[in-house]
Amino acid sequence: MKIALRLIFIFLLNLLTTAAQAQDVIMSPAEARRTTTVIRNDDTSSSSIVLPDEDASRPGEPRYGRRVIPSLEESISAFENGDMDTAFKDFDRLAPQGDATAEFYLGVMIDRGLGTTKNPFGAVSWYRKSAEQNYLPAITYMGYVYSVGHGTAQDDKEAFKWYTKAAQMGNADAQNAVGTMLRDGRGYKKDDQLAAQWFLQAATQNHARAQSNLAAMYFLGHGVKANISTAVYWYTMAAKQKDILALTALAAMYHTGVGVDKNPAMAVQYYEAAAEQGHVPAEVALAQMYENHEGDVTKNASDAAVMYAHAARKGNLEAEMRLGYYTENGIGLPQDIPAAVGWYTKASDKNYVPAMMALARLYEDGKGAALPADLKKAVTLYRVCATSGNPEAEMKMGALYRDGKGVFKDLTNAYEWYALAAEDFPEGENKHAALKNRIEMSNALTESQLAQARQFLSRWKQIPVESQYR
Repeated sequence: MKIALRLIFIFLLNLLTTAAQAQDVIMSPAEARRTTTVIRNDDTSSSSIVLPDEDASRPGEPRYGRRVIPSLEESISAFENGDMDTAFKDFDRLAPQGDATAEFYLGVMIDRGLGTTKNPFGAVSWYRKSAEQNYLPAITYMGYVYSVGHGTAQDDKEAFKWYTKAAQMGNADAQNAVGTMLRDGRGYKKDDQLAAQWFLQAATQNHARAQSNLAAMYFLGHGVKANISTAVYWYTMAAKQKDILALTALAAMYHTGVGVDKNPAMAVQYYEAAAEQGHVPAEVALAQMYENHEGDVTKNASDAAVMYAHAARKGNLEAEMRLGYYTENGIGLPQDIPAAVGWYTKASDKNYVPAMMALARLYEDGKGAALPADLKKAVTLYRVCATSGNPEAEMKMGALYRDGKGVFKDLTNAYEWYALAAEDFPEGENKHAALKNRIEMSNALTESQLAQARQFLSRWKQIPVESQYR
């Protein structure tokens, strides 16, 4: 139970740190536009607005010709019906008159390049004009643009200021954003207790991401007293709205039996719902369950390969590694050695040691005509992994120097690598094998060679992979 709880704890921490990538920050322009259809200025007139025939800044030269500009409602209708040319012309006339809603819509259109040239930097000035008139969607969106540096310099303090104003006006998106920034210590000092309160306010407005964030706070005991049952309640509420973090968290809980009765079938269902939305952690976890025949006996290696492929194409290291293994060995997919090398290389280029070890083994052994052996490449990869402290690579380097394979035979170097492996391996069979090899090498060395090796080991320092491999 303690191990399962720790696994879920680590899993949830990972979800929290990647939440911004999963749209945890705040609104997209599309969401902002949807909000504007609900919240509008009270003083907006539904009657048509007649503008002058000519642009005052260009006397005698009609800007759009003689026409009656429709009401704000009709302009919004043109926007929502996809008539962007008309909508832009209308909002471009209305916004300079100080209509906050038109200012915001004009900002959105300039921001997205709808009916005009795309210019996020120019859009921000219109968002600001609208926000300064206390137009709630614009206030919220000002928080967004400063939070991510969209159309302006990224500034967490400014983002927090605008989000807080919108949150105090009752906007659930902003309340969740304020909670997120307080939880992460962005723009304001970290305050889990206050973050939980803002998450609660948004959660009670049925904001799915806030419900998921609040659930994580209860699960981890951050800002509130830990309560697994309450965490499950809020995760379930968010999962009903297909929130990917809630779906994935519930799946992990059902998979391990933490907070709920262990139920692999339920875990698969939740993972599948999150994977359908392209959530990478869910895709990888689902592939692992398929691989191990958990929760759905109808799934097999081919289904696992499909899930790994989805995640690998999005750059997930574990998925790249597993897909390399599948294609190397023809598991769930036709055997394809070049493809395996490609996937291992992708992960290796991100300094993923397991992939580097797999790639080194492939180069060491070769795969016939599909991949001729290349000991030089193998040794290079093994050495990078070994000098970073990987005991399997240290053991391999010891064997290479002992046998003179790919390197000049050198029993002193072999002793040094075996000694490092014996130190770095945890207790078990591998550690005992490294100790045995170290003793064998010491018996083959002179006292002078042993002294040299021991002096070298006393000064030895590991070198991180990222400092070596490119």
